[in-house]
Amino acid sequence: MNSLRALFDRLPQSSIRCRMLMIALLPALLTEFGMLAYFTTQTLATAEDALHARAANAARQLAGALPYALVSGDTARIDALLISESKNSQLAFVRVTDPQGRLLASTGDTLRAAIPEEHYRQRSEIRLHATHFSDGRLTAAGAALPNDLLGRAEVGVSLDQVDAFKRATLTHAALLMLAALALTGVLAWRLSSRLTGQLRHVGQVVERLARHDLAARTQLLPAGEVGALAAGVNHMAGALQAHHDDLEQRIRKATAHLAAKKDMAERANQAKSRFFAAASHDLRQPLHALSLFVAALKERNHQTEAQTLIENIEASTAAMTLLFDALLDLSRLDAGTIEVHPVHFPLQKMLRDLEQQFGAVAAEKQLQLRFRPCDITLYSDPLLIERILVNLIANAIHHTDDGGVLVACRRRGRMVRLSVTDTGRGIAPDQQESVFHEFVQLHNPARDRSKGLGLGLAIVSRLGRLLGHRVNLRSRPGHGSVFSIDVPYGDARLIQTAAAIRAPGQIPADALVLLVDDETAILRGMAELFDSWNIDLVTARSTAEAEQWLDSLARVPDVIVSDFRLPDDTDGIDVITRLRHKFGRDIPAILVTGDTAPDTILRISQAGLPMLHKPLRPAKLRALLTHLIQQARAATVG
Repeated sequence: MNSLRALFDRLPQSSIRCRMLMIALLPALLTEFGMLAYFTTQTLATAEDALHARAANAARQLAGALPYALVSGDTARIDALLISESKNSQLAFVRVTDPQGRLLASTGDTLRAAIPEEHYRQRSEIRLHATHFSDGRLTAAGAALPNDLLGRAEVGVSLDQVDAFKRATLTHAALLMLAALALTGVLAWRLSSRLTGQLRHVGQVVERLARHDLAARTQLLPAGEVGALAAGVNHMAGALQAHHDDLEQRIRKATAHLAAKKDMAERANQAKSRFFAAASHDLRQPLHALSLFVAALKERNHQTEAQTLIENIEASTAAMTLLFDALLDLSRLDAGTIEVHPVHFPLQKMLRDLEQQFGAVAAEKQLQLRFRPCDITLYSDPLLIERILVNLIANAIHHTDDGGVLVACRRRGRMVRLSVTDTGRGIAPDQQESVFHEFVQLHNPARDRSKGLGLGLAIVSRLGRLLGHRVNLRSRPGHGSVFSIDVPYGDARLIQTAAAIRAPGQIPADALVLLVDDETAILRGMAELFDSWNIDLVTARSTAEAEQWLDSLARVPDVIVSDFRLPDDTDGIDVITRLRHKFGRDIPAILVTGDTAPDTILRISQAGLPMLHKPLRPAKLRALLTHLIQQARAATVG
C-alpha cells in the first residue's frame, strides 16, 4: 500500500491523464494477472495429471498383456507389445524385467532412462491370474502358478513434453494479458483524452479571464461534473464582467470628479499665485519708494536724533523686505530658475559667518548659540546650503524661549549630516509633516509678523529636494527639535581657491544712468537717491520719453534701469531691446520688478538680464551699477 501511495505521489500533480491511466491500468493489470495465473496453474496441473494417468494406464496395459508372452518365452511378441504400447501412449521408453530385476526386453531411449530428472516413471507388476489359465495354453508349460510374479513392466514419459506445454501455455497467457492491457489502455486513453481536453478548454478560458479577457466563455454542455465546472466558470466570468463594467463606470465618474477637483484646485492655485504676485507687486511698489526715500534721507540728514528715527524706519522696512524675500524664494523655486552649482567647499568658514550673523540675535533673546568645529569638506551648492542653514537657525531661535541652539555636523560614510538642535517647545508627531508646508506656524496663533510668514521650513524642504539632499526632523513636545540635512562628503584637494574680492570702487563721475518706471513716487525716490550719490540720472515713464530725453542730451546711457511692468502692454525687456537697437550697442541693463509670479521670473531669467526685486537695497543697486559700468568700459578700452 505504501509503495502504491509513493507511486501516485511521484506522478505529476498536473497530469490528470497519467493518473487516469494508472487508475485504469493498475487494477486491470492486477485482475488479469491473477486470473491468468489461476487458469494457467489449473491447466498445467491438469496436463501433469494427464501425463501421470497416461503412464499409469500404459504400465497397466503392458502388465495385463505380457504374462502369456513371458511364460511362453515369445520374445517377438514381447517386443511387438512394447513397441505398440510405446507408440500408442507416446512413451519415452519401456522396460520389462524379471522378478530379480534382470532386463528381459526394452524399447525406446533406454540409455537416458537412468536420468530420473528427465522422465516420469510408472511401474506395474506382471502376474498370472486365473483368467490366463482358462484358455488352456499355459497348462502345457506347467511351470507357473496363478498369482506368481513374472516380472515388472516400467514405462517412462519424457518431461520435455510437460515443459513444452508449460512454455506454450505461459506464452499464450502473456499474449492474452498484453492484449487485454492494450485494450484497457486504449479505452482509458480515449476517456482521459476527452476529459483532459475538456479540462484544458476550461483552463484556457480561465487563463483568458486572468488576462482580463472577460468576454471568454466555455463551450461545454452543462452535463456531468466537468460541465458543472464549465458552467461555474461561465457564471464567474459573467459576474466578473458585470463587476468590471460597474467598476469602470465608477472609475470614469471618479476620474471626472477628480479631474474637475484638480482643475478647480489648479485654477485656485493659479488665482492664488496671481493674487500673491499682484499683492506682492502692489505692496512692493510703495515699500520700494519708501526704501529709496529713507536711503536718500539717511545720506542727507546727519543729525543724531533724526538718524535714530531714520534707522528705526530703515529697520522696519528691512523686516518687511525679509518677508517679501521669503515669498520671492518660493516664487523662484516654483519657476525653476534656481540652478544648482555643486562645488567642493569647506564647511567651517560658512559656520563662522553664520555665527557672526546670528550671534547678536540669539544674545538678544538670552539664548546660547553654539557652533561645534566642523573641519569637513562638502560637495554641494554652498549658497543653497547656507540658505538652508540660515532658515533652520532662524527657525530654531524664533521657537526657543529658554536654553539654546546647537549647530553641529557628523560624518556618516560618504555623507555628512548637518544638524540644528534647539531646546524649544518641540513638535507633536502628527504635526511634523505639516511644518514643511507653506504658511504653517504652530506656535503663532496671533500671526505675529516678527516670527515670519511660516515659509522658512517650506523653503528648506524645497531646496533639499532641489539639491537631492534628505531633510530630517526628530522632535518631542517639551524636549526640543533636531532638524538635519544629509550632504555628500567632499574632497579637500578639489576646493577651488576664490579670487580676492575687491571693493567695487566708485562710479565714474561722467556716468549716466537711465531709469524707466511709471510710478511717480519711485521716480522721485530714485532721483533723490542718485542725487545723494552724485550720479547723473535720466528718468522716463516710457520708451518714447526715454528716447526723447537721450536725444536732447545727445548721450548714450551707461546703464539702463527699467521696471518690468510698464503701461500700454509693454515691459522692461521691450524697453531695453528697443534702446539697444536704437543706439546699436549692447548697453548694460538691470530689470527691477515687484512681480513674484513664477512665469515672470522665468521670462526675465531666460532674457539673460540682471534682476533686482523691489524693495531695492540701495547698497546692492549701487554695487551692481558700479560693476556693470566698470565692466563695460573695461571691455571698450580692451
